[in-house]
Amino acid sequence: MRRLIVLLLILPTWPLLAFSPVLNQIEPRGAQRGTEVELHFHGDRLEGIQEALCYQPGVSFRDWKLIDAKHLSAIATIAPDAPLGEHPLRLRTSSGITEMRLLMIGQFPCLDEVEPNSQFDQAQAIEINRTIHGVVKAEDEDYFICHLKQGQRLSAEVEAIRLGKEMFDAYVAILDPQRFELSACDDSPLLRTDCYASIIAPADGDYRIVVREAGYEGNDNCHYRLHISQAPRPAAVHPLGAKPGETVEFTFLGDAAGPITQTITLPAQGPNPFPLLVQDQGFSAPSPNWIALSPLESSKEIEPNANAKSATPLPPIPCAAHGIIGEKNDVDWFHFRATKDEALVIKVQALSLRSSLDSVLMLRDHQGKNLATNDDQGSLDSQIAWTCPADGDYYLRLQDKLRRGRHDFTYRIEIQRKTPSISAALPTVERVQTQKWKMLTVPRGNRYAAVVNVTRENVASELQVVADALPTGMTLHAPVIPKGASSFPIMLETAADAPIAGGLYPIGLRAVGDGAPPDLRGALLERIEHVDINNQGSYHGTSVDRISMAVIEEAPLRIELENPATPIVKNGILPLKIKAQRREGYNDAVNLRFLWSPPGIGAPATVTLPANAQEVVYEINASNDAAVGTWPIVVLAEAPTAQGPVLVSTQIAQLVIAEPYLTMNLELAATEQKQSLVMLGKIEVTTPFEGQATAQLLGLPHGTTGKAVTFGADAKELLFPIEVAADAAIGKHQSLFCEVLIPHQGQQIRHRVAQGGTLRIDAPRPAPTNAPPVAAAPSTPAPAAAPAPPPTKPLSRLEQLRQQKNTKP
Repeated sequence: MRRLIVLLLILPTWPLLAFSPVLNQIEPRGAQRGTEVELHFHGDRLEGIQEALCYQPGVSFRDWKLIDAKHLSAIATIAPDAPLGEHPLRLRTSSGITEMRLLMIGQFPCLDEVEPNSQFDQAQAIEINRTIHGVVKAEDEDYFICHLKQGQRLSAEVEAIRLGKEMFDAYVAILDPQRFELSACDDSPLLRTDCYASIIAPADGDYRIVVREAGYEGNDNCHYRLHISQAPRPAAVHPLGAKPGETVEFTFLGDAAGPITQTITLPAQGPNPFPLLVQDQGFSAPSPNWIALSPLESSKEIEPNANAKSATPLPPIPCAAHGIIGEKNDVDWFHFRATKDEALVIKVQALSLRSSLDSVLMLRDHQGKNLATNDDQGSLDSQIAWTCPADGDYYLRLQDKLRRGRHDFTYRIEIQRKTPSISAALPTVERVQTQKWKMLTVPRGNRYAAVVNVTRENVASELQVVADALPTGMTLHAPVIPKGASSFPIMLETAADAPIAGGLYPIGLRAVGDGAPPDLRGALLERIEHVDINNQGSYHGTSVDRISMAVIEEAPLRIELENPATPIVKNGILPLKIKAQRREGYNDAVNLRFLWSPPGIGAPATVTLPANAQEVVYEINASNDAAVGTWPIVVLAEAPTAQGPVLVSTQIAQLVIAEPYLTMNLELAATEQKQSLVMLGKIEVTTPFEGQATAQLLGLPHGTTGKAVTFGADAKELLFPIEVAADAAIGKHQSLFCEVLIPHQGQQIRHRVAQGGTLRIDAPRPAPTNAPPVAAAPSTPAPAAAPAPPPTKPLSRLEQLRQQKNTKP
């Protein structure tokens, strides 16, 4: 195989920069809003800090100090109206962006747990309305004590897995002075793996709160924040949805003091789901309840609605319904009208909005016939996709799967027509490291490529990634995504003089080409799983609609992918040429990765450009069902340095996948050991070519060798001579094929054809033993050697067998 050269260009000396900064944790894990606090950031390669990239408003930073490469500090100013709960952030340095970490914002002053507090009688005394930062170690329990008056509310809420660092399954309980457990919780639908407990004090006295790991399996990484307060802690809210800009009276359910009614005006724009924080007696719940924020008209259930005759009527489609499965064996019915051939999606939102209801949804016609039933296949809640068979009245029947019912079993039902929608996401590169390669950082004068996964619903058009804003000096190259593709590469490129800058940017997706719905757009969404356990899945994550992007300092390497001069054909092979430009002093081995493969194209996962190497070949292959056409290809390089790895990519090159230029069939051939033969190959040239092609048999068994043959575009048959040794492997060998090199514009197109060719090798037949002796003939001069006859066409297997039969004694 012809080797391809990588050009090694020497660039000016590069500075000692710290690439790929790492942020492991933030200490303290949270702060009180309306205060200033010194935060410490621990990780690696944190030099050159530029800013913190915050996804939520309300937190700002000043007075950055670099203690060392693994430790930064800054003063954080928390606004008085900063949203309570999780504040995702990243650090941006001059040479990269860190992983996302979570900073928790609360409403109470913070203090640290003080040991020893592992026994009932060693409880740490605190004032109510405080947030404690603590750690639960193996077989550890942390006790806290506060004094309550009769009728006073006490809420204890734990932020453990929500800190986003450890698989910490927390447990919390409130104990009275006699050690009786008044309220306890492990997991909860509202907080998922985190927990809360809440009581109304039955008498004056000292009450204890205990926190531990549910299975007593804590460790040094099991950090928590415990809110001990008089704040309300409802389990659910009703209704479970509202329209943007609407003023709604919500009832918060499940608080120890009883239902809380609050009128709230929703914003004209906001996330969906939307967080609602109930206020009571001057305090806010430590974390929100969640509702759907949607423009759909809705109805509340009207009791009684336990059968079709009393079903609550719904507004015209699209619409929504709200209700509560309030007691055991409760069933709610709703009535709506639908039109023939309407394609509808009917879905329940309950568990997905942190309700306790495990729904089962049934769809029936006006005669009571069951048309569809769904529990929760494919999602947390029930969902039915249905096409209406005829104009008329239809009914929905909803219940809990176990026929339970309770005041916090709230739900929302949405009925919507199927409409086109599109979205995109950055793929997860490693199963339990979901943030890898999701920070889009591009060195000055270089490139970075990424793969984007796309999702289409009720639309089959081409798509294209678009960006309305990017860091100064950065350009997006986004090829049109074909109709059938679910992933595709994009590439970002920066100018050599681009300023060091970055931020969080919305990246969009639009439908383009023939058949594209007008103005159909979607967003590139990022999902970060903070606690993801292999074979178990995610326990806590964050979804955002802005992507971290930055121009960073120059990298010590730049690579080029040469556009292939020849196509790759089905069942063919193509070596790709890479050109590397290194800066002076940078000689490390570099890991190359074929980032995205067109349909039917295979490639090694990685190829290494050796240290000080001056050549590399990245060989790809095409299957028999490779998609014919022109496709983008790009190679990503991970260049290790003493200051951390840096990622750069080639430009997007064009790969042409074509049909083979010929087909070939190898005729079955048979011989004996030590008897050479010729194998016949019948060919059909489907794409004319100029010059002489070369064909070589491959897959020959041990003890046999073949020679390459040449042929032109007008050839119909090829004769492949095969030498067979005395020790050639006996048997039927069915793995022969032919590699054909066809000339094309000074290059060669490699074909692999005629797979499954068969060569049979037998042992030599022994000479007959019962033949009469033959008298010696008188010696006569040997006749002159006759000229060698020209090569003859080999006999087929059937003709060989007939000859053998006719010559047997």
